[in-house]
Amino acid sequence: MGKMEAGLKVAGGKCLLNSTNYEDGEERFLKVLELAKEYGAGVVIGTIDEDGMARTAEKKFAIAQRAYRQAVEFGLPAYEIFFDTLALPISTGIEEDRENGKATIDSIRMIREHLPGCHITLGVSNISFGLNAAARQVLNSMFLHEAMQVGMDSAIISAAKILPMAKIASEHQEICRKLIYDRRQFEGDICTYDPLGELTTVFEGATTKRDRSEDAKLPVEERLKRHIIDGERIGLEDALKVALETYAPLDIINTYLLDGMKVVGELFGSGQMQLPFVLQSAETMKSAVAS
Repeated sequence: MGKMEAGLKVAGGKCLLNSTNYEDGEERFLKVLELAKEYGAGVVIGTIDEDGMARTAEKKFAIAQRAYRQAVEFGLPAYEIFFDTLALPISTGIEEDRENGKATIDSIRMIREHLPGCHITLGVSNISFGLNAAARQVLNSMFLHEAMQVGMDSAIISAAKILPMAKIASEHQEICRKLIYDRRQFEGDICTYDPLGELTTVFEGATTKRDRSEDAKLPVEERLKRHIIDGERIGLEDALKVALETYAPLDIINTYLLDGMKVVGELFGSGQMQLPFVLQSAETMKSAVAS
């Protein structure tokens, strides 16, 4: 508690206290709320109570509801509350972990519907603990998307290890959804389809490094468009040099580069591309125009 207050005294700007919960009872919980109120800080509240970490959606929501009421009655505005409903692994193969993803998603939906004005956050990568890097990247990206769809509005992620939906093959999206929502198939007591097994098989031996050999085979017009959509500046200058042998600079900008930005706008509007990737594309467009 002393370290939290020491940090609040010297930190400039808006602070967010990470974190509090009911693990040690209400006394410590209220002390953190008191600090947040005194210094005008936000506070992360984990769905943990005196009985331990909540596993089901109903329990996660019940703890959040208790904390919300207590915090608001204490005088902390709802917008200062960041609920962390705790993303737990769905990648272990252990039976009790199978519904962790669905429980987290459902609890986010319940909080968003019933506790107005608050924020919801997650440490996303916990969901894929133990998988290889390629599988983790896709599963984390899909879980982030699903959580955002039901109301999560902040997250702890490594942006370099997240893919926009448009870069994830539809069949891989479906495998991840089946894993997140535990859509295994059974005949009696025998599991006949396990999305976890399928995901590990699909990404066995795969890496997160991008294979650019296929891009080189595309017409330069399509390569320029892909550079903008992917926000990829590596190789952009070479593609522009080739295009300038055939097209005037304004034709390149107004046709191929702007076509790429149009696709980016459509992907963003449909929820298939998050804002950081849109900004990355915009920076690539800026570099292309400057060249």
